[in-house]
Amino acid sequence: MKSDVYYGSYLQLDTLLQAQHPESVKHGKPAHDEMLFIIVHQAFELWFKQILFELKDVINILQRDYVPEAEIGTCLARVQRVNRILTMLPDQFSILETMTPMGFMEFRDYLNPASGFQSWQFRLFEIALGVDESKRLHLDKKGYVSRLAQEHQDEVRQALEQPTLFSSVQSWLEKMPFMQGDDFHFWVEYRNAVKSIFDHDRAELQKVSSLTSEQLEHQERQIYSLEQNFDALFDEHRFEELRAAGSKRLSQRATVAALFVSVYAKYPLLQGPFKLLDTILEMDNLVSLFRYRHTSMVTRMIGQRTGTGGSSGADYLMQTVTRHRAFGDIAALSSYLLAPECVPTLPADIVRKLQFAVES
Repeated sequence: MKSDVYYGSYLQLDTLLQAQHPESVKHGKPAHDEMLFIIVHQAFELWFKQILFELKDVINILQRDYVPEAEIGTCLARVQRVNRILTMLPDQFSILETMTPMGFMEFRDYLNPASGFQSWQFRLFEIALGVDESKRLHLDKKGYVSRLAQEHQDEVRQALEQPTLFSSVQSWLEKMPFMQGDDFHFWVEYRNAVKSIFDHDRAELQKVSSLTSEQLEHQERQIYSLEQNFDALFDEHRFEELRAAGSKRLSQRATVAALFVSVYAKYPLLQGPFKLLDTILEMDNLVSLFRYRHTSMVTRMIGQRTGTGGSSGADYLMQTVTRHRAFGDIAALSSYLLAPECVPTLPADIVRKLQFAVES
């Protein structure tokens, strides 16, 4: 016979509610705000666990040889859930900020050398997301892994060998069909369309009489640079040179596929992939906003002082806001989007493939 499930036992509340042990109490100088500090950070870690649980499922789905359309909807739901969590997390900093800087100073020294820098779950989240390890900001030559306990070092090193959301999205995009028909090659048609836009921008720039010669030259250089980067999308050799130099990360095939999905997102069978990519970009932005909000809270609490883990505090955290993004290549594709009337028309055979069966 099935035994009754009791609320407290199911949630392990006896363990959970007894897991707060303020250091200030151990030193005989209880600091009232330390309980809040502990609970907020424990809540962060619980949410990190849920985020990792969701991303693992998405990664497992997207790295398959074939991803059914229904599974794209599953991935979208998982990432949307992660985004809801990431949207909520900065509010926990607002709760923490009901503690004054002086209140924090009552127990801060008792925490050395512990630091949020040692949150191995957040490191696992960064890794699962696909943060580029070659561009990661390190505190010292030993790197972030050395600051963790041995069992967590092992867990992080194992994670570095596993597929990430970035690598899984790249693999999925590289398998994207529809970009080519008997008489249609997306990259040829779209390249011609965008080139005419660059020519148009140059012509319009010449009409702006208020620009100085230096400003005009600067604007023309910007257009030229953008045009060169766009041309590289369709030149395998040049694109690989950019990847080797570190200015591109996503593969050429995946990049062009992401552009194709963005351009023709109105078609039914591309709406799911487009929403998924857009939601993943939102997640990348929300992680940056979380980092920024964390930086803002740290600045309020300790100013420009060194962090308890030995970092440069707010200065280090601010640099990670932009440096630790995973999907910058996909975000940059908006530079090459055209007005709807300028988009090359798809052949009828490809349009049929992109419609629901009843519409076809």
